[in-house]
Amino acid sequence: MLDIFATDPEAKAAREEREEARERSTRPAFDFQFRSGKRQGGQPVSLREWRITSPKQDVINALKELFGGTISEAPNGDYALDTGRESIEVVVDGSKIESKLIQWADGLPIHECDGSVYLSPEADKGKPCDCPKLLDERKEKAKQRRGPKPNIVIPLRLPQDEALGLGKYTATAWSFAEDLPYTMKALGRIEGEALCVLRLEYIEWEKNGKPQSFVKPHLDVVGSYQDAISQDPDADPVY
Repeated sequence: MLDIFATDPEAKAAREEREEARERSTRPAFDFQFRSGKRQGGQPVSLREWRITSPKQDVINALKELFGGTISEAPNGDYALDTGRESIEVVVDGSKIESKLIQWADGLPIHECDGSVYLSPEADKGKPCDCPKLLDERKEKAKQRRGPKPNIVIPLRLPQDEALGLGKYTATAWSFAEDLPYTMKALGRIEGEALCVLRLEYIEWEKNGKPQSFVKPHLDVVGSYQDAISQDPDADPVY
C-alpha cells in the first residue's frame, strides 16, 4: 500500500488533522436546526421564541403545519420559521450530544478544548489548554474574543413527526454550559432516547437602575421517550 507519509510524520499529522476537520464538518446531515438567535442589521439578536431553519422547503412547510408561525428567508439562503413558541418537545439521545469549547477565526476553529485539555490540533491533543481556571475569567476572555466559548451540539428529533428527520440545536450560552452537567446526569438515568423540552426563558433585572435582560435556553428532561409512547401513544404533545 502506498505510504507517502512514511518519512514525514509532521505532514501525516497535518493531513490527519484536516481529514478530522472535514469529517466533523460533514457529519451528520441535519434536516433542520433550532435557533435561539438571528442576525439583524449585521448584529446578533437573541430571540424569545424558537426559530427553526432548514434548507428544505418541504421540511419548513411541515414544521409550519405543526407549530404555526411565519416563514422567511435566513441570511444563508435557508428557509426560516419563526414559531412564536417558547418551548417545544424534542427527542434526544444523550450519548450523541457533543460538548466542547471553541474559538473561531475566519470560519475555522483555532482553539478546541474540553475546558482542561486541547482536543485539537492533533499535535496538542491531550495537553493542558491555556484557559483560565475561574469561570468568570473564561467568560471575559471569550467576550473579548481571546478565548473559546461553549459549543454544545444536541442532535434531536421531533416526536410530533419523526419523518422530518434529524435536527439539532447548537448551544453557545455559558448559562447552558453551566447547566449541562446536571442535564447529562438526568439523561444518563434514562435508557435510550429521552423526551425533553427545549425552552427559552426571558430573564429581566435591574443593574444600577437600568433594566437588563437576556434569554436563557434550557433542555428540560421529561423522561423516557419509549415509556412516554408506550403509556399513552395518542396523547397530545406538550409544547
